Amino acid sequence: MDKSAPNTSLSNKRKNAKPHLIVIAAAWPFPGKAGQQQRVRNKLIAWRPHFHLSFLTFAPPGRVSEVSEYLHKWVDDPLVLPSLYSQSQFSRLTHRTRGALFSLRTGLKFSNYIIGKVELTPGRLATVLDEKDIDLAVFEYWHSVKAIVYFKRRQIPTILDMHDLLWQSYSRQLSRWYIPVQYKRWAVGRYRQREEAAWEEYDGLIAINRAEYNHVMKHLPQKLLFYAPMGIDLKRWPYSWQATNPPKIAYYGSLGSARNQEGAWRCYETIMPQVWEQHPKAELWIIGNNPPARIQALPKCDPRVFVTGFVPDVQNVLAKMTVVACPWEGRFGFRSRFIEVMALGIAVVTTPDAVYGMGLEPSQGLYLGDDDMALATQLLKLLADPVLLARSSTQARRQVEEQFSFDQTYGCLSSDMVDWLSSAK
Repeated sequence: MDKSAPNTSLSNKRKNAKPHLIVIAAAWPFPGKAGQQQRVRNKLIAWRPHFHLSFLTFAPPGRVSEVSEYLHKWVDDPLVLPSLYSQSQFSRLTHRTRGALFSLRTGLKFSNYIIGKVELTPGRLATVLDEKDIDLAVFEYWHSVKAIVYFKRRQIPTILDMHDLLWQSYSRQLSRWYIPVQYKRWAVGRYRQREEAAWEEYDGLIAINRAEYNHVMKHLPQKLLFYAPMGIDLKRWPYSWQATNPPKIAYYGSLGSARNQEGAWRCYETIMPQVWEQHPKAELWIIGNNPPARIQALPKCDPRVFVTGFVPDVQNVLAKMTVVACPWEGRFGFRSRFIEVMALGIAVVTTPDAVYGMGLEPSQGLYLGDDDMALATQLLKLLADPVLLARSSTQARRQVEEQFSFDQTYGCLSSDMVDWLSSAK
């Protein structure tokens, strides 16, 4: 990060105070089960010592006070707008209809409509921000890009945390829908065009992985760009791996996602049968909240399969796993679950796509295979060599300590932002 400072100055009455940073987000920092919630929360924790923090979001009218109270744990000034979409059944129906038409016309998602066109518009921001002295605004996701107009009018710099190349995830989402291929191509192309055009509106961007960082640098070489991968609190994720017999192979991820359901099913249906040929007592543990009925039913079919559902202290369960396996297709983004399990000292077997741009070194607690057959081969290699398995455990932990500790990620981001902003004083 080496770009010029924003064209702004702090007011005289606040020169000795913390700069005021406001976060604009539809994603909350709680309950913290989803990766995006954890990222938002961790950034708030890192920023709070250096900034006076405000957090602007929206919530159903009946939950405004509750959400505001929760936010007080992480910010100085929670600003919770009553949701216009959730006002009534009529408003939901109206916006569902308008949102569907918006998506068909633009190729964008319903969330783009709700966040950008309904909830976080420049006019709504003005009602709560006009009297506030603000030095910097950070947006979570680009959906509310139109709200930048408000900050530009006040000459307040804006930064976007991209979270991912969202057109990539949208493409994967559409691939599961039974809609014409030509429409899918048009919608993804239109979404990508809108997303990349939105980047230009912000004064700076935060990239979540190196591939994403390089992609932006190629398209916008003069853009202020920060790098902040998903970090982890190593005290909450201590090294605690325990070798077990029989071996336990785990799939770990939220099972409310169709993509994760597919990955868990591939572990059971195509990867584990190859493992069971040589290790018939090996266990498959599917760890994650919201497992669908067909995955919940697996233990009834095979007593070697365990489905945990939501686990409050998942570290204690994961520590007993021998290896974590994750078949995955699609690049970009950041698999924070890998960092969690590797911090505990558990080796990960996955595809090159899954760790694309994350900066992880293969064969250092991380083993890659291009397809399910190759993933099974890597698992069998580890299970056949206790010395390699033990060495992989310490290598996995070391990678996390060196690259993904809280200080190396969110702490560095906070310091870089403070340095950039303070140069404007």
